[in-house]
Amino acid sequence: MASRGCKVSPGLRPFCHQLDQTGQHLFCVCGTRVNILDVASGAVLRSLEQEDQEDITAFDLSPDDEVLVTATRALLLAQWAWREGSIVRLWKAIHTAPVAAMAFDPTSTLLATGGCDGAVRVWDVVRHYGTHHFRGSPGVVHQGGPAHQRLFPPSSGRDKICTTVPVFESVEAAVLLPEEPAPELGVKSTGLHFLTAGDQGILRVWEAASGQCVHAQPRLPGPGQELTHCALARAAGLLLSVTADHNLLLYEARSLQLQKQFAGYSEEVLDVRFLGPENSHVVVASNSPCLKVFELQTSACQILHGHTDIVLALDVFRKGWLFASCAKDQSIRIWRINKAGLVACVAQGSGHTHSVGTICCSRLKESFLVTGSQDCTVKLWPLPEALPSRSTAPDSGPVLLQAQATQRCHDKDINSVAIAPNDKLLATGSQDRTAKLWALPQCQLLGIFSGHRRGLWCVQFSPMDQVLATASADGTVKLWALQDFSCLKTFEGHDASVLRVVSGASRCRPSGSDGLVKLWTIKSNECVRTLDAHEDKVWGLHCSRLDDRALTAASDSRVILWKDVTEEEQAEEEARREEEVVRQQELDNLLHEKRYLRALGLAISLDRPHTVLTVIQAIRRDPESCEKLEATVLQLRRDQKEALLRFCVTWNTNSRHCHEAQAVLGMLLRHEAPEELLAYDGVRASLEALLPYTERHFQRLSRTLQAAAFLDFLWHSMKLPTLPAAPPAL
Repeated sequence: MASRGCKVSPGLRPFCHQLDQTGQHLFCVCGTRVNILDVASGAVLRSLEQEDQEDITAFDLSPDDEVLVTATRALLLAQWAWREGSIVRLWKAIHTAPVAAMAFDPTSTLLATGGCDGAVRVWDVVRHYGTHHFRGSPGVVHQGGPAHQRLFPPSSGRDKICTTVPVFESVEAAVLLPEEPAPELGVKSTGLHFLTAGDQGILRVWEAASGQCVHAQPRLPGPGQELTHCALARAAGLLLSVTADHNLLLYEARSLQLQKQFAGYSEEVLDVRFLGPENSHVVVASNSPCLKVFELQTSACQILHGHTDIVLALDVFRKGWLFASCAKDQSIRIWRINKAGLVACVAQGSGHTHSVGTICCSRLKESFLVTGSQDCTVKLWPLPEALPSRSTAPDSGPVLLQAQATQRCHDKDINSVAIAPNDKLLATGSQDRTAKLWALPQCQLLGIFSGHRRGLWCVQFSPMDQVLATASADGTVKLWALQDFSCLKTFEGHDASVLRVVSGASRCRPSGSDGLVKLWTIKSNECVRTLDAHEDKVWGLHCSRLDDRALTAASDSRVILWKDVTEEEQAEEEARREEEVVRQQELDNLLHEKRYLRALGLAISLDRPHTVLTVIQAIRRDPESCEKLEATVLQLRRDQKEALLRFCVTWNTNSRHCHEAQAVLGMLLRHEAPEELLAYDGVRASLEALLPYTERHFQRLSRTLQAAAFLDFLWHSMKLPTLPAAPPAL
């Protein structure tokens, strides 16, 4: 049985990130690679990877943006010319444990490496030798700030001490700030100040001389906000910080005002929805308390905080401005997206005693929503009348919601709830292998759908018909009649649990734990297409309002946007058929006019061996066949001759067409040099396929010649002797 929302704790510094001094490029470590991203668009420009394919534990970019050095778990340091993507130098780190941090000096000539062995080493990257070795930190050294020709504190570690300044948290990164006033950060003098990032999830500014914290960010709600990395791009005036959930935050360095956000590794993606009246945005619930909202056109990301545990499910109201989320923290939240694309929480509610695993919004108006939980109950939550208004803004935080009705619906976990298009019916699906139909708003039981052999993961109403679709862990999707609760159809195609299903007027789209999304035609009960792009369980499946696009989200950390190209494919197929008719007519005209070269070239361009065979047969029927066929074949281009050779392989397998194949092959062998023939694309495979059938044809010809010779012998043996001439008459 599949499971959702199992948090995987990240390992030691799985991701490292850094900005270049211009703020145009973002360097990110992902396993064995360093990806270089364009900050403006978020596109990956280049990936750097060593041949040993060992995980990268740390890296640093020199202040002049020219030298990039990476360290791997194999204790090797590599110096890169990153713009060209090549390694300049490779040497051993000498540390006895993996390198956890690096820092260049301002001249870009000295590099300090801090290791998990508690040691700090300094390297001259110009002359290629080690200069110093420092020990003293009992914990893992994560960051050091070199200045000029000395290693300048702070160096930070998990002993909660930044050199000699107690910071009262496990420090993952420390950045030396420019020695200039920054009133918004509490820096009023030109003395030495540094910034720390650690397990409390906030950036702090410290005065080195007094050891006092002069500025601290407000802490965001929820877990997973611990900071694992921090870097400063001085020339661009930007500060980059990275959370334990692998989210990248870009701040203006002098004020710590948030400028841009990037969503990093999402682990397991549990649900996804289109947002906005034009489906301009996408909201993603991953294995995290945070939600991520992406603008489809620019891929700009907004990270939403509010839940304190993993968000399990999402749903969106009809107009697209409001959407709802539910989580393991036993709460629900209502969010609003405005015309500018900014999202804010406008309402929240709690009342379930276990995780809230499914949520569904009303279909006609933004009037209520329904939730289902592991406590086996369903709750109906009415929304205030002013809440759906886009112009209404909450004055004192989110509105508190109260459940209007609570109903115990099943004996096991409720995995899915669905509201009918008329807002009068509710369907529930549970681990107890049944789905149930309820009347709203009183939640009165109307009937039970029984027939699945294992628990149900999803229930979905048809938008047009009085039909309910159910998806089960038994690998099937069933369609049920709402009038008599009978099973109308069963779709079997997945090898494992079916986790989601979207039912339309004529099509049914289930997704499963085998990573597949299938498209079924309801009328013919036929699977017309299988989408195989995910490598793990497909938890999220949502279609746009016009049903022309779809979103899928899976445990492989990927969210994929699909476009319905059925109409385009039909138009292309119609255009292709029309073009074939025109070309066939042109081919017939060329053969009638005995323009064999043009006819043969046109037939080859159609890539149809039988059509080419027809042309060659027409040429051979001409009284001057041999000369015309040979002249025509020799005038073809090389790519046409290569295609003709491939066609000969097909013809040669049939005794009726082998004569044309052998004729063409003989011409090529007589007039093409061996080195030219060997340069043909796929010539070796063609020759290997030609040899056995050619030998068979010659054996048959040999037997025919022998039989003909024997017949000739018999004929001559059976001839009567010549009678003597009659005597002349007297």
